[in-house]
Amino acid sequence: MVRETRAMARTGYHHGSLHEALVDAAFAAARVAGPEAVQVRALAKQLGVSPSAVYRHVPDRDHLLAEVSRLARQELAERQIAARDAVAVPQRETAQVRARLRFRAVGQAYVDFAVTEPRLFDTAFTPCAARSAAPDDPSAWQVLLDGVAELAAAGVIGPERVDEAPLIAWAAVHGIASIVVRDALDASTTVDHAVGTVLDGVMRALTA
Repeated sequence: MVRETRAMARTGYHHGSLHEALVDAAFAAARVAGPEAVQVRALAKQLGVSPSAVYRHVPDRDHLLAEVSRLARQELAERQIAARDAVAVPQRETAQVRARLRFRAVGQAYVDFAVTEPRLFDTAFTPCAARSAAPDDPSAWQVLLDGVAELAAAGVIGPERVDEAPLIAWAAVHGIASIVVRDALDASTTVDHAVGTVLDGVMRALTA
């Protein structure tokens, strides 16, 4: 999903269209400069409306940020799904190999999203008191749960590991993504090596 601010007239918004334009503009601002860029007054000025007009569509800045954060997580999930579904596995390979490769692709896509969209990555997981009125759809967490279920169905992991596997995997992959984005790796370690080591380690942990 790629959201872009729509080119709209400075006046003449129909009911509901200002909310959509506001969210699009806020998402675009977050993509460039992170969650701190989601500011009601600046966005109102950009759209050519008053802050009071904006507040008729969102209760406050925190609710707007929560909505933008949800959209960022949805874009992450969409990229994970695309990467997972793009995995080409020869028919001669087993269901276990297929499940492993697809699960790894989900983790790799998570890190790739953080690297290519670092400000959206920050926005996706920014602390926010408010919650979006709508659930994540698609949900990155659900993508992870589906991957774990596929591993279990293929016999890669036992049923006793299904409940704990998502948290183990998410914590490890989110951790290395955050380290890479903040350029905190030791100079002797390449990004590819670090990410590969973590992804391999996750699978070993889940199958131990």
